[in-house]
Amino acid sequence: MTPVPRLPDLIHADDRPVPPRLGDGWDWVLGRCWLWCANRHTWVLWLGPASTTGHHASLYACEHCVDRLHHTIIDYSEAMTDAPLDATGIRVPLYLSPKDPPRPGPPRYHRARHRRPRTALGRLWHRLITGREVPPGT
Repeated sequence: MTPVPRLPDLIHADDRPVPPRLGDGWDWVLGRCWLWCANRHTWVLWLGPASTTGHHASLYACEHCVDRLHHTIIDYSEAMTDAPLDATGIRVPLYLSPKDPPRPGPPRYHRARHRRPRTALGRLWHRLITGREVPPGT
């Protein structure tokens, strides 16, 4: 019986980098995950420092959440590469500050072939960069 390929094998087939895995040389420790899995106690990887007003902490995530974050970051990077241009030819960012000046004219959307996003947030960004959803404030 042929085994079904695991997610990392499918990712590699798509030429995307593979996220860190337990047992692959990264410094995994036992502890609580801070991200999407509801703080379960498992093997976690330190992602870096996190801060809020006046406080900092070390941010840790389990293998599943690291995988999800990894693909979200790749989806964001690909979305920014394909972001529409404003009337002056500058890429329209996915995040705007209320202090940003209004963009000149409507965005010009590319008619390029886009990779299919792997995450829910990536699918939202994809709708914005292809013009299927109008960004707020435009």
